[in-house]
Amino acid sequence: MQVIVAWLKSKNITAHTVCAVLIAAAGIIASDSQVQDFLGNLLKAHPAAAAQIVALAVIVAKYSHSSSLAGTMATARAIAANGNTPTAAQVDAADVAIK
Repeated sequence: MQVIVAWLKSKNITAHTVCAVLIAAAGIIASDSQVQDFLGNLLKAHPAAAAQIVALAVIVAKYSHSSSLAGTMATARAIAANGNTPTAAQVDAADVAIK
């Protein structure tokens, strides 16, 4: 175990990398029932821990931001349907900030 910890410390792993890996793992756990069953079998002695891991993964996957084109379009449609559409000046300001 100490060898693994030493190897991890020798690498330049940023917080963003760790978060990206955790969000990807949460998405896989939340969407794949085989992975959930695997966790359940792996943690047979601790069924509450398996349930908490799956619940946490579902929460993270649900509230993580989608940066795909489909996610952007879904967000835009939700904003338009809500009635809180941004003004043209707000859109222009955001467009400049992105560039």
